[in-house]
Amino acid sequence: MAIVALEKVTFCGPNQDKSAFLAALQALGLVHLVSLRPAEGWGEKAPQRPEGAYQALRWLVDNPQRFIQVTDDQEFDFDAVVAAVRHNRYALTETRNHLETLLAQRKLLEPWGQFDPPTPDHFSGLHFWYYVVPLHQFAQMDKEGLTWAVVKRDQRQVYLIVISEKQPPKERIALPPVPIGHLSLKKLDVQIRSVRQRIQELEFQRMWQTRWISLILRELARAEDRAALNHAANLTRDESDLFVLHGWLAQKDRARVEKFVEQQGIAAFFEPPAADDQPPTLLSNPPKVAAGEDLARFFQTPGYADWDPSRVLFFSFAAFFAMIIADAGYALLLSLGLVAFWKKLGRKPMTRRLRTLAAAMLGAAVTYGVLVGNYFGVSPPAGSLAAALQVIDLNDFDTMLRLSVFIGVAHLLLANGFRAIRYWPGSSARVALGWNGMLVAGFSGWLAASGVLPEALLPLCWVLGIGSGSAIFVWSSNRPINSAKGAALRMLDGLGALTRLTRAFGDVLSYMRLFALGLASAALALTFNQISSATAAALPGTGLFLAAMILVLGHALNLALAIVSGVVHGLRLNFIEFYNWGLSEEGYPFRPFCKKEIHHE
Repeated sequence: MAIVALEKVTFCGPNQDKSAFLAALQALGLVHLVSLRPAEGWGEKAPQRPEGAYQALRWLVDNPQRFIQVTDDQEFDFDAVVAAVRHNRYALTETRNHLETLLAQRKLLEPWGQFDPPTPDHFSGLHFWYYVVPLHQFAQMDKEGLTWAVVKRDQRQVYLIVISEKQPPKERIALPPVPIGHLSLKKLDVQIRSVRQRIQELEFQRMWQTRWISLILRELARAEDRAALNHAANLTRDESDLFVLHGWLAQKDRARVEKFVEQQGIAAFFEPPAADDQPPTLLSNPPKVAAGEDLARFFQTPGYADWDPSRVLFFSFAAFFAMIIADAGYALLLSLGLVAFWKKLGRKPMTRRLRTLAAAMLGAAVTYGVLVGNYFGVSPPAGSLAAALQVIDLNDFDTMLRLSVFIGVAHLLLANGFRAIRYWPGSSARVALGWNGMLVAGFSGWLAASGVLPEALLPLCWVLGIGSGSAIFVWSSNRPINSAKGAALRMLDGLGALTRLTRAFGDVLSYMRLFALGLASAALALTFNQISSATAAALPGTGLFLAAMILVLGHALNLALAIVSGVVHGLRLNFIEFYNWGLSEEGYPFRPFCKKEIHHE
């Protein structure tokens, strides 16, 4: 669990070999490139994505049915295929919209029956105005001077036709006329049938075009590789007949790069990072916990001089999610869904990492649900194996409160501990240890004062707290003491650092949300169970159906809320409370100059 050590590398070679060298360097895929161009003048040109081609690809990938992929690209015209797919997308979208318009028109016309709506030309400029008027409003309507006829009547309204050159004023008929158009039902049905046939043709065309997905992916990867190659060419500094390129590489890859430049006939200079350098951050973790890297990058990539929080994020996020779900039944249900999609989630590196994280989260959730004895809001019967495995009582508020605070203290102890290890023997490491001492003293003192620990420990807690506070006061500032003013400012710095005590208190209490949300989830599940049972008992027969609906919908809602809470608050405790104490600087990720990897579902 460490940030990979990097080295600076500078390549130098003749301009005539620049293109070939960059292509080979891209194939090697080990170096993060840095621009040597001046900030003004040429600048850097970021590689551009062919958005139209990506839209076409997404259109084909989203189709549920696919043809067998074509692998021979001899007859593959990328531009023509992309244009055809985009035309299909446009045509199918427009045709579907046209069908919706026709169906809406038919729905308006259907109550009027089968007839050909006349146009003004048929009656010397007279228009037919169609109204659907409620019965009570029709009885009160002033029909004097209007040419009208009722063509249909039901229990609620009448279907009224008024013939006139202009639309009757709102004072006579307050309702707007129905825009039924000038097509009969028969003609509309013919058009609808024709449009539906056209949609089927376009849908089949789309499905037929899915056979190009693999080749489109391959060509897009090549296009992005070419764009990245052009971008890399803009990062070099060209002097006379030579080019110079600067980058970063992992120390462990130096031997491979040395062999590479020897083969290419290019000079390379290696040197460690200088104090004023800002290297990128390359995280490296075993595949089983690599999803922690994604969590770290999601919020903030740690700086190169900092430490890698990936594993802590991985396990703490899984634990927090489990405590908020707090139900073994829910966790097992979600686990079945994960098992169902297990193979599909293993097709790409990213989804494989997320699959591992999901397995850890649900494994922790099942374990914690068994420990608290909660199964869809139902407690296990006394004497059963499940009851014997229950060791935590969610309704024991005092114990759950202490457990939540303990988890908060432990999480912050980890943050400060890893910070101290990374920066030891610097002053920031001593300050981190001082805060750990304050956290231990405060938590132990609280337990001793409440009778959980022997009261005799209280004086020791005071000693530890005062000693830790003194360390924070002394080591929190690097200001030199070379005058009375310097000493006074150094003391003010120390006092300012101690004001973080209130923040530490608030951050620890923030972990009480684990208990509160877990209890809320369990209580809501129990409530839905009780409502369902009461409904079934009160309404024999039909009540059973209603009870089942309440049970299913209620637990579905509770599960959705629990998942959202588990993800949001699990991330929040890691990214806000933990990051505030454990990490001090933000970095940027190591992005090797390499060829694009193709993943095809």
